[in-house]
Amino acid sequence: MDARGRPFMQRRGARRAGLGHDAYHFLRTASWTGIMAIFAGGFMLANLLFAVAYDASGANVMNAHGFLDYLWFSVQTMATIGYGYLAPADHLANAIVTVESFVGILYAALITGLIFARFSTPRARVVFSKVMIIAEHDGKKSLQFRMANERVTAILEATVRAYLVREEKLANGESMRRIHDLHLRRATSPVFQLSFLAIHPIDEKSPLFGVNAPGLRESGTNVIVTFTGIDDSLAATVHTRYMWTWNDIVFDHKFVDMLKVEEDGTRYIDLAPIHDTEPA
Repeated sequence: MDARGRPFMQRRGARRAGLGHDAYHFLRTASWTGIMAIFAGGFMLANLLFAVAYDASGANVMNAHGFLDYLWFSVQTMATIGYGYLAPADHLANAIVTVESFVGILYAALITGLIFARFSTPRARVVFSKVMIIAEHDGKKSLQFRMANERVTAILEATVRAYLVREEKLANGESMRRIHDLHLRRATSPVFQLSFLAIHPIDEKSPLFGVNAPGLRESGTNVIVTFTGIDDSLAATVHTRYMWTWNDIVFDHKFVDMLKVEEDGTRYIDLAPIHDTEPA
């Protein structure tokens, strides 16, 4: 997936190759809604299974008169609530309670550890322009995109790297997807707090030299950008990435200015038009 969740390249045949699923990575990267749904579903499923165990085994639970009471007793046991009205009344019930208590401890530890890991992972709140432009800049044709820091805190030693990915013909006529470095006029910023316009001059050394819109489409061109830096408030390294397809590259346009000036002379950055362009 790219930074916008679009499929960059499909993966197939993993099972035939003997590759398993990475459950930990999935739980770390899935949405919060999905994670909460999985945890809630697992909790209910576990309690249903233990309720069946109490009911089918004939375990004696005080004041329990049916499956629903066994289910409530299971919830109270796994959550370590213990109201006292429902309680184990024989050795079999106590044995099942022991197993369920152990499962409940493990489940709570799993949820606690995963939530802590997700909250403790620093993220770079950097927004990228949805389009790139190819137009004249300072008298030279250039590829341009811009970024902005969504947080009020700064990112120190911000470093940006850009790469061009496209299909190319080899000498024997075969097609191969190749990666080219895109040299940026300025690839670092000591303090990234507001906005950052990245510029790649298109000269004779550039892989984009002489390329037009149909050529970008035919070669399936993508541009990938990686961003790393140190969050000033967290004192931790943050990173993110973004990808543009050939359809996101606009020719002969310029970005709408985000620097605004109020009547009293106050200058400020307006992030609203970060994606907006106009004819050059």
